[in-house]
Amino acid sequence: MVVASENRSQNTSGPLLIRIGNKWVNLEAWKKVHPGGEKSMERFRDKDATDQFYSLHSNEAITMFEKMKSVAGPTNPQIDSDTPVSKAFGQWRARLIREGWFERTWYMDALFITIIIVLAVVGSYIAVDHPIIASVLIGLAMEQAGWLGHDYVHGRGKASYYLGRGIGALFNGFSSSWWSNKHNTHHVHTNQVGVDDDIANDPILHLYLPDAEKDVWFRPYQYIYYHAVYAFLYVSWRIQSIQYAYATGNYKELFWISLNYVWLATLPLPVALGSIFVGGFLVAEIVTASHQSEEMIDGLSYTFVEDQFNTTRDVMFSDPFSNWLWGGMQYQLIHHLFPTMPKYRYGAMVEEVEKFAKQNGLTYRRANVLEILQMNFETMRKYSVVKN
Repeated sequence: MVVASENRSQNTSGPLLIRIGNKWVNLEAWKKVHPGGEKSMERFRDKDATDQFYSLHSNEAITMFEKMKSVAGPTNPQIDSDTPVSKAFGQWRARLIREGWFERTWYMDALFITIIIVLAVVGSYIAVDHPIIASVLIGLAMEQAGWLGHDYVHGRGKASYYLGRGIGALFNGFSSSWWSNKHNTHHVHTNQVGVDDDIANDPILHLYLPDAEKDVWFRPYQYIYYHAVYAFLYVSWRIQSIQYAYATGNYKELFWISLNYVWLATLPLPVALGSIFVGGFLVAEIVTASHQSEEMIDGLSYTFVEDQFNTTRDVMFSDPFSNWLWGGMQYQLIHHLFPTMPKYRYGAMVEEVEKFAKQNGLTYRRANVLEILQMNFETMRKYSVVKN
């Protein structure tokens, strides 16, 4: 379902004024060096970005903002997000911070890192004699490194910063700077057509009806081949990582990425490729499940909290292995609301989310794994058979 949002023309002249809390700031001098990219800031010109800012930014960035001089706001601001739900969300987040929900428990982090290393080492050791098992083990290591690196890149503090960049590059050959730029847009503008690149998979896969001139002859078959395409996710991310790091002159990141390829070069070629396909397939099956069958928003929307509830669904498991395999992404809504919270706290947050949703007239969408996989199949089939 595509939900139309008000899509106002963007004024790009004058200083870049953005409201955070009750304070307007001039960010014109900052947009060129913003880690999330200039475009992401321009989208909030003359608008409120309170929930989006606090959900994604580090304590250092928040401290920098607090020191900024307050300026007069624009003549005609767009404050779509100044709602009772947004105010309740701000109070909820502040309470969670006071109660320590965002603090890391480092023995848990050590456990997850150890599991990844063991899978990678054992897989590498048996690669020659048992290539299939090795591909699965290393693929699992790559998948779990993806989840953990994702958790750290979102996290706050220097330890998270270095761990996120190291794990992503060493185990998967990923550029964390490329990923942050793309992924933070997905967090702020989830399922917003033309903005969220995570749903822009055409011409290979379509999650909404394409324009007639952009349609392709093989779209009617996407519900048959989409699982096979998922296996190439990590291949795509590796290529984009190298392209981005090279284009931005980030040679330090390219060095760390190159170490991943040194490791892969020590493995038999079928194992090196097989593990990348296994890891990519698992991550693609999981990350697509929680969003692509939910509402699609036509254009830009700024009601952060309401949009997250409308475009995201959590998946419920009862067994420890599935919870480990999904790496925290079974709690996709909780992650989208609180991306800087460590993933091992999400399970305990379910009750909190249920309560908040009930108090604020929101629907907490959940499904079991069979239900959500069926929903995704139906979405793929729907946009296979719909004609222009």
